[in-house]
Amino acid sequence: MKVTVLLRNDHEAIRGLFEKYKRGGSRGQNGKRELLDVIRRELTIHSEMEKEIFYPALTSIASKRAQDLVSSALQEHRSMEKLIHEIGSMNPQDRNFPAKVIRLIDEVSRHIDREEEEIFDEARKGLPEHRLEELGLEMEDRKKILGQIAA
Repeated sequence: MKVTVLLRNDHEAIRGLFEKYKRGGSRGQNGKRELLDVIRRELTIHSEMEKEIFYPALTSIASKRAQDLVSSALQEHRSMEKLIHEIGSMNPQDRNFPAKVIRLIDEVSRHIDREEEEIFDEARKGLPEHRLEELGLEMEDRKKILGQIAA
């Protein structure tokens, strides 16, 4: 599976989790906390795969645009990771908790849109088809390992 397809599938799963959270998730504070734990886990695994495999492959492209897109994406990841950490250490009863979660959802959603519209396009332009496939396989393997570690 091409890396762009694998990442798009992950993006869809994350969007689905966000929608479930917005609709009320598994009702009640414990259910919301459990759903947020799943969201945090999925985002962390996804982010790690991108930083370890996908972004380095993009920086190998002799393209200033690819370099700029990766640099910007890494900044976005740092911001999202900070929010994930803050949310993880908060009490869901905290009055700022819902706003932080919505901010995370908004930031991740913008990042996903930008990645799918700009970064994937740059990857398809700069990397041959066989390399996109190889990266997809590498990321599938890494996702399994990270999932086992996070379990």
